[in-house]
Amino acid sequence: MLQYKTISNETLGLLIALQKTQSLNDALLAGGTALALQLGHRKSIDLDFFGKIDADEIFLRSEFSKVGTLITLNVNKNIKSYLIGGIKVDIVNYPYPWIYPPLIVDSLKLAQIPDIAAMKLAAICNRGSKKDFFDLAALLDIYSLNQLLDFYKQKFHDGSDFLVLRSLTWFEDAESENNPELIKKITWKKVKEKISAALRSYIKESGLKNNS
Repeated sequence: MLQYKTISNETLGLLIALQKTQSLNDALLAGGTALALQLGHRKSIDLDFFGKIDADEIFLRSEFSKVGTLITLNVNKNIKSYLIGGIKVDIVNYPYPWIYPPLIVDSLKLAQIPDIAAMKLAAICNRGSKKDFFDLAALLDIYSLNQLLDFYKQKFHDGSDFLVLRSLTWFEDAESENNPELIKKITWKKVKEKISAALRSYIKESGLKNNS
């Protein structure tokens, strides 16, 4: 059962409408909203779709403009960003395989948690936002860091788990950002402590030296 309390009625309505479009037929909802819908830990407002997107920009705009007022924010080869009915929507042409088949609930198609977890670690490698760290703390309630790294290696064969480990406690860039709107309450201090403790435990168990 999805945790619909994590998104607004407007976001849910847009999600339902977009997943009915031909353009997103092979795309899955991933990112923070897909994770929040499954874990119920925080509110989320943006929609991030990942997959093989064959439609060109003209066709995308034609379909999306029928769903809501459309404003184009940014378009490049791999990522297209829009405001649709005032809600930010990212469409990502995604080359990486899914570890698990889609989670299909109430006719919605979502990436499963292991895939999203791997993508969260990749995001943290590329300057993680505060939301990414809060999401990681929530993931550590159900998976060990070793399991999360295994998901990452399954998904990103060209990725570096060493870089992931080095990035996990690089909180400085996120310090000035606002906290996400939480449903399951946890402080930013506790988030950092939780991730740092998981990293120390992983290093101890794996026999690695902490050179960070």
